[in-house]
Amino acid sequence: MSRRYADSWIMVSLIFLGVLFMLPLVVTLTNSLMPANDILSHYTTRLSVFDIVNGVKERYIQIPLIPSQISLSQYADVLVNQPSFLILLTNSLKITVPVVLGNVIVSMLAAYGFSIWKWKHKEKIFFIYIVVMLMPLQAVLVPNYIVADQLGLTTSYLAIILPGIFSPFGTFLLRQNMKSLPKEYFEAAQVDGANSLYMFLHIALPQMKSGIAALAMLVFIEYWNIVEQVIIFIKEYYREPLSVFLSHIPSENISMIFAASVVYMLLPLWFLMLGQKDLEKGIELSGIK
Repeated sequence: MSRRYADSWIMVSLIFLGVLFMLPLVVTLTNSLMPANDILSHYTTRLSVFDIVNGVKERYIQIPLIPSQISLSQYADVLVNQPSFLILLTNSLKITVPVVLGNVIVSMLAAYGFSIWKWKHKEKIFFIYIVVMLMPLQAVLVPNYIVADQLGLTTSYLAIILPGIFSPFGTFLLRQNMKSLPKEYFEAAQVDGANSLYMFLHIALPQMKSGIAALAMLVFIEYWNIVEQVIIFIKEYYREPLSVFLSHIPSENISMIFAASVVYMLLPLWFLMLGQKDLEKGIELSGIK
C-alpha cells in the first residue's frame, strides 16, 4: 500500500513539473492570439504619479491563459508587414544548417577514429577534447576572435560556423555512442578483408542513427538560439539571425513579440517532436546522465 502511495505522489509530482515547464510555452502561444490592447492591460505594472500620491498599492501582472478575443493581426505584422523577419529567418538557417551538417560529419569521422582505430596517445588527445568541451563559451570567444581576425573572417558567418563545425561535444557524444557497438562486428569485418571506410559506412553508421539524430537536434537548437557570437562578429542589422532580432522589437509592441516568439520556436519544436525517440535513444546509448 505504501509503495502504491509513493508511486501516486511521484506521478502527481511529475505531472505538476510537466505543467510547470509547459506553462511558458502555453502563455506565449495564447498571448500571441490576443490583441495588443488586451495584452498591455494585463502586463503593465507601472504606477502613475496620481496613483502614488493617493497611496494606491502596486499592481501585479496578471498572466492570462485564455484569450477573451482572438486576433491574428500581429502574425500579419510579423510575416507580411515585416519583410525583414523572413530575411532574418534565412540568416538563422544560413548559420544553423552548415554548422549542423559540418559538425555531424566531422564528429562521425573523429568518433570513429577515437573508438575503432588503435593509435598512440589516443586517450590523451581525447582528454583534451573533454577539457575544451567543458570550457565555458566566454573563455573561448577571445581566442576565436583572434583566429578569425588573423583569417580575415571577423565580419563573416564563417567566424561562427567554423568553430561550431569543430565543436568537441559532437565527437564526445558519438564516441560514447560508438563504444556501445560490439567489437566483434568490426573484427569479423576485418577478417573478411573489409577496410576502414567499408566498416565505417556499413557497420558504424547504420547503428549510430539515433546518436547522429540526437547530435543534429542538439546542435540545431544551440545554434538556432545563438546570441553571443552574433553580437561580436555580425555588425549589420540585416545579417543578424532571429535570435538577436527578438530583442530589438520595441517593448510597446508586445503582441508582435509574442507572435514572433511563436514563429521563432515552431521549427525547433517541430524538429524535436519529429525526432524525440531518436534523441532519447541517442542520449541513452551515449551514457550521458
